[in-house]
Amino acid sequence: MSWKEKRLITILSIILSVLCAAVLLVLSIILAVLCAAVLVVLSIRYRAAQAAKDQNTVSPSDIAEAAQSEYVALSYSNGSTTLSFSLNENGVWTWDSEPDFPLDDTHVKSILTILETLKPQQTLDMPEDLSVYGLDVPDVSLTATAPDDAVLTVTLGNATTDGTSYYATINSDPDHVFILAGTLRQAMQTPIYQMCRLPVLPELTESTITSIQLQGPLVEQVDLEGNSTQVRNSTVLTATHAEDDSTAVSWRSGGANITDAPSLRALLEDLAALKVAECVDFRPSDDAVTFCGFQDPVTLTVHYQTATGIEGIFEMNVGTQNMDGTGRYVRFGDEPAIYLMELELLDTMMRLAYQGMEEAS
Repeated sequence: MSWKEKRLITILSIILSVLCAAVLLVLSIILAVLCAAVLVVLSIRYRAAQAAKDQNTVSPSDIAEAAQSEYVALSYSNGSTTLSFSLNENGVWTWDSEPDFPLDDTHVKSILTILETLKPQQTLDMPEDLSVYGLDVPDVSLTATAPDDAVLTVTLGNATTDGTSYYATINSDPDHVFILAGTLRQAMQTPIYQMCRLPVLPELTESTITSIQLQGPLVEQVDLEGNSTQVRNSTVLTATHAEDDSTAVSWRSGGANITDAPSLRALLEDLAALKVAECVDFRPSDDAVTFCGFQDPVTLTVHYQTATGIEGIFEMNVGTQNMDGTGRYVRFGDEPAIYLMELELLDTMMRLAYQGMEEAS
């Protein structure tokens, strides 16, 4: 091979090497561009998926927006009963089953407040079988309705392993199951009669009372000849207030001065402390009235004067003790509702009603 041929081969080799390097460089650039493009596309898709997920998932702010004071109806089932409430034209919450029930709407408002601040502790994908979370046939659920008929529905299933939270579904996100704190479920367990606005009794102090009458139930009395009759003991206590604006008060019963009698002192102390413990039955049946002892109760009638000098009459009927012996059933005036009052506030009263002032002293 001549030197000319060798030089030609060398030149061709150099040219080929340069071309190969150029091709590799171009391919590298194309590959880098393609990789960058793929990463951009994947990033866009990921962000789009996250945005869609966030849009479909109930966030704390979504729940807070839904659960606000504009709600006009609230209904929930707590596993044992269903309670429904509505906001009337005066902006006051009422119990649908008994609109005249003296509802303390603090409880209803507290549930709405819980909804406003409700934050899912965890978000899970919706399983194929809801029974794993106790959500296939849930017995605890809540529905709140807005003026435009928009509805927020929360259903609660099984408790979590720690027993403080519950699996739940929310109607605005059918693709997920949430873990919610137990505060909402706990608030839904309050019985309706614990939401009753209890009656406020008048001020019955020695300085305001003018007379007290106690009447016991019918009792059988047998005379010396063995004849029995039905009698009802009645005790009347009358107060005389000093006319010189002093606090001095004298008391008489059947003409006798009983001002310092221990039974009177105990009765006056109890009357000043009277208060209702709870509502038992707002519209009781005849059977409930009989069971609570109101077919023949002890009756208390107190005449008193208000701070403005207006004369008032306080009437209370006292029935039997409750099952655990901590109180007695009471009713006020002609109202049908039955309430419970602590036993110790009524002990002296019951003793006087049955025995009279002389025997009780």
